[in-house]
Formats: sequence, structure tokens, C-alpha cells
Amino acid sequence: MNTLLKLKDTCKIMRQTIHLPLTRFTNLAALTTALLVWLPQAGLSDEAATREPSEYTQDESVLSVLPVDGINSASPHPENTQATLDEALIFLSPDERRSLIEIGELLQFHPSQMDTHLLPDTPLSASIGKQMGEADLNIGIEMLRFMCNSWFPSAYRNAPINERQLTLYNILRSISTLQGLTYYSASRDEFRTLFEESWAIASLRKSREALPDPIVDDIIPLDTILIHQKDKSFGNNQSKVTYRVVGRDMSIAIENLTPMRYKGLVRVVNSGNMQIRIIVIPVQEGLLVYGAMAAKTLNVKSFLKRAQSSFTNRIIAITQWYLSRINEEFQE
Repeated sequence: MNTLLKLKDTCKIMRQTIHLPLTRFTNLAALTTALLVWLPQAGLSDEAATREPSEYTQDESVLSVLPVDGINSASPHPENTQATLDEALIFLSPDERRSLIEIGELLQFHPSQMDTHLLPDTPLSASIGKQMGEADLNIGIEMLRFMCNSWFPSAYRNAPINERQLTLYNILRSISTLQGLTYYSASRDEFRTLFEESWAIASLRKSREALPDPIVDDIIPLDTILIHQKDKSFGNNQSKVTYRVVGRDMSIAIENLTPMRYKGLVRVVNSGNMQIRIIVIPVQEGLLVYGAMAAKTLNVKSFLKRAQSSFTNRIIAITQWYLSRINEEFQE
């Protein structure tokens, strides 16, 4: 049976949850206070922490070497049309499709090797799957969320499609709005700040000099920026952010350029070994948002339960941030 038969009733229910707090999405796992606290024995080597800052300046030389291989140009909806939900979810089983439509989200934890089982079929899928596979990440989580059109404000639904696409793209570029993002800490039974600071920077050596959000007037198919963030648990970190757009689909890839240390002391992830992905896929029935967070760490097996909770916690907060920002931008 076509799973879309239940969309109408499901969307009514989902619309009623538009103003629910983040706790609605934290019941999926017992959330802990910080990512990778469960790795006290994961002392990593003190190899070179970062590449030279000049490698990441925002100029044409950087953009010219960004990999674009693997983009599936043979997708039936590469440019001006949107796929249907069934087309985008062709890789899911019938039960998984029903769950996504009825519940609104799917989660899959990967305890030994990161995979992209929940990644929708988009023109960006081949590239993203290849890049994450080549990174040899040994732990991670995927989250796929579906919001039907009626979940969004009428201003979103009525906006010209190109205007709506540009807004969806610029939300991904609004790095400063991640500052103050909160998540639920199960151990403390309270909400806690995730990012105390978040802004764009010109170079790694100028991480304290905040730049305005790199909002644009036209979508850029391939772009990269640098950002600074102060994590509540891992202190100051700098990352490279890469944006890709093919047709109506867009993605953001965040890769740490500096090691991540718990409380500034214990190194838990080397530079380049933490990745966060958000992929936005407009479909005819609504919007799919795919989130993934993965890392390459050591001595994970003894801490899998805590690891699952920690990764789940952060990807829920980040994907919810994006959906909340859509409603802020299109508020009536």
C-alpha cells in the first residue's frame, strides 16, 4: 500500500507539534551531558593539530580544489523540479517509510563504522556517501526527518520557489544563530547550552574576530567558509564548512580543523575526524532533512550506550535548530 495515503491525517498531527519544545525529540535516547565524555581512555596522538591557516582562506584557490566528484547528475530531478517523497525514499523499506511518515523521524546508530543507510536519493547522495566512507569514521548516527507542507507557515508555502530556496540556503549560512543553542541533558535533567559562541571567521589565526553571517543574494553551488565555535564541553574549536547545491537539494558539511579536547585537557578527536552533515531535500509533499554526525575515535566498544545518547542528543538539537529557523524566517 502506498504509504502516502496516510499523509493527510499525519500532517494534521505534525502541524499541532510545531511549537513543542525540544524535549519532544529527546525521548528517543537517554541523553548525556556531552559528546565523547565516555572516552576517557581515548588519548589520541599529538600529531600536527591543524593545517596552515592560509589553506582555508576564502578565495578562488580554495574553491577550485573542493571535490565535486560523485555528484549524481543522472538524477531525474536535478534542476527545476522536485521529486516525490516516494522517489526520494526509494531506498527505505515499506515499514521504514510508514514510520517516517507517521512519526516524522528515523534514527540509526552506527557503533563500528559510519554508514548512510537513511540518506535520501538525491543528486548529492553519491558524493556524500563517498566522502563519509573515505573518511573511515568508526562511530556515528543518522537522523532523517520529514515535515509535510502543512507543518510550515503559509508564508513558506506561498513564497515563490526560488525565494524559498534562497531562504532555506541562507539559513544554513546563518552560523551565528547556532550560538546559544540548547540541548537536554538527561544526567542533569535540564537544558544546557551546546554552543556558547558561534561565528564566521576569516582565518584560523583570527578566530576571535567575528565576521557577519555570510548571507548571499544568489545561491552558490559550491562554497566554503571557516567558523569558530565554543562548545560547552570541548571549548574553542575551528571548523571548515562546505556548502553544495545541486538542483533544489542543498547540503552543509562541517569538519573540525582543530582537535577536540574534553574540558580542554583530554584529546578525544583529532583534527579532521569529526563530521556533521545536514542535507535539505524539498519534495512535492514537504521537506526532508537528513542529519548525520560521525567521528573517528578509539576504544569505543565499552562506551557504546553513552556514545549513542551523546550523538543522538546533538543531531536532534542541530536538525531542530534548522526547522525552527525556517519557521522564524517565514513567520506570519
